[in-house]
Amino acid sequence: MSAKRSRDIDAKSEEQRTTEPPVKKKKGFSVGPANLPDGTYRRKTQKIKADLIQKAKVKKAYAKVRAEELAAAPRKSVYELAEENAGKDDNAPEAEPASLELHPDRQAMLDQPAPETRPRPERARNQDGEGRRKRKPKQSAFAKEMELAEKRRQEAQKRQEEREFRQKDREAMARARRPDQHGKRRLGRESNVLLSRVQRMVGQT
Repeated sequence: MSAKRSRDIDAKSEEQRTTEPPVKKKKGFSVGPANLPDGTYRRKTQKIKADLIQKAKVKKAYAKVRAEELAAAPRKSVYELAEENAGKDDNAPEAEPASLELHPDRQAMLDQPAPETRPRPERARNQDGEGRRKRKPKQSAFAKEMELAEKRRQEAQKRQEEREFRQKDREAMARARRPDQHGKRRLGRESNVLLSRVQRMVGQT
C-alpha cells in the first residue's frame, strides 16, 4: 500500500514555521552588574530599578489617559480657531506711541546751570618713573630650596678648606720637626707653623 499523501495545509504551515523568524522574548533591563553580593550596593541598584519601573508605568498610564481625553474632546475646526485668534487680536489694547515731551524732572535738570568741574590734580611723576609704586620681586617657587642648596654648598666648601688647612699644617709641622744637620730642633720653623695656627683660630672666633 502506498503512503498517504500529506495535506496541503500541513505543508503550508510547515513552510510558514520555517520562513517566519522566531518571536523573541522581551528581556528585562538591568541596573548595575548582576553578580553583586547582598549588601548596600545591591539594595541600591534594586531600588533604582524599582523607581525606573514605577516612573515608566506612570508615564504609560498618563499617556493612555491623555489619549482618551483627546479622543473624547470635540475637535475644533480650523475656521473656528482662526476666528478665536482674530477676536483676541481685536481685544488687545493698542500700544500708545511714545510721546516726545520730556519728563518735568528731566526738563528741570536740563534747565539748571552745569556745575563747574574741577580739574583733577595730576600726579607728580618724575621722568625716571619714581612716582610709581615699586613692585615686590616675584618670589621664585624654588627660593627655599635654592637657599638651602647654597647654604649646604658653603658649608661643604668651609669643611673642605678646613681639611686642606689641617693637612698643610700637619705637613709643615712634620717638616719643621725634622732635625737639622747637627740633630737639633728647628724652633724658628715650628714657631711659624704654631703662629699661623693661632692666627687661624683667632680669626674664626
